[in-house]
Amino acid sequence: MTKRRRTVKAPPRNAPTASRHRGASVAGLKKKVALLTRDLSEALEQQTAASEVLRVISSSPGELQPVFQAMLANATRLCEASYGALWLCEGDAFRTAALYGALPAAFAEQWQPGTVFRPQAAARAVTTRKA
Repeated sequence: MTKRRRTVKAPPRNAPTASRHRGASVAGLKKKVALLTRDLSEALEQQTAASEVLRVISSSPGELQPVFQAMLANATRLCEASYGALWLCEGDAFRTAALYGALPAAFAEQWQPGTVFRPQAAARAVTTRKA
């Protein structure tokens, strides 16, 4: 009497990864792919924005206004905002350096480029209480 040997067949080498790993679900893998795709897309958008700003810097040496406009336009787009304002700090005041998008009417007049804003001293003062 001869005994037959049982052989276990290995999965083919070109089998999909999901079928070779235990516990890996198709839905889980799709979710992971979607997250990685989103991260890659965001990184590409940021690199594109940085490239655009660097292009503006190199094409307008010594001129800050176009650089501020490019920075603000890219930041507004990356943040998916409808408008933006870039302010420069000058001592105890802030000056509007750039505006982008459709500003709400309440801010349109106050935030014209070059406008200086000085916060009130009372708003900046820190009050302390003695125990």
